[in-house]
Amino acid sequence: MPANLVIPPCEQNPTHPNHFPRHDKPLRVQILGLNETINQLFNDGTKMPSQERPITSAVDFDEAGIRLAKMAFKLLYGRDVNSKDQSDFVPRYHVDGYGITFDHLIPDADDDPETLMMNVCDPFEPEASIYFKLDLERYKTGLESSVLLVLRCCQLRKGSTDRKGINDQVKTVREHQRPQLCGEAGMGTS
Repeated sequence: MPANLVIPPCEQNPTHPNHFPRHDKPLRVQILGLNETINQLFNDGTKMPSQERPITSAVDFDEAGIRLAKMAFKLLYGRDVNSKDQSDFVPRYHVDGYGITFDHLIPDADDDPETLMMNVCDPFEPEASIYFKLDLERYKTGLESSVLLVLRCCQLRKGSTDRKGINDQVKTVREHQRPQLCGEAGMGTS
């Protein structure tokens, strides 16, 4: 049986405005985690990319990454992705095979949208407790196993450079995908 993906309640008082975000708020979301933890979410043989099965580019989205992002989307917004609204869910960047970035309602021309960083956490992993403000013990009981999706506001790391880092990754990928304009080839500085 696959583990349940759970977003723990916000540890801040008052709660952080992106925990949970408004449905109409434009937001770029990045999810990172260890492959072995993310793979616990799937019981059908789906696995995150690895050294044995790498992704070939940062926009080579695999099934596991898209499924993880859509699971997170549903937890964040309380609904499935609206396939009739092309800006509702736009995959942007596959992070070295252990995460994914997607946009929600971000205009194409916006290179610096607000971001939300989340980390996938196995509550049974002994190292996990040093990174989070959460009491992980409450997620270790019960019959069903849980994998936590911990928003930055509930982590010990401040994330002061998240916005720049995430947006720079997406911008770099976009620039490398941009079709070369006539006359750009071979242009350099002298």
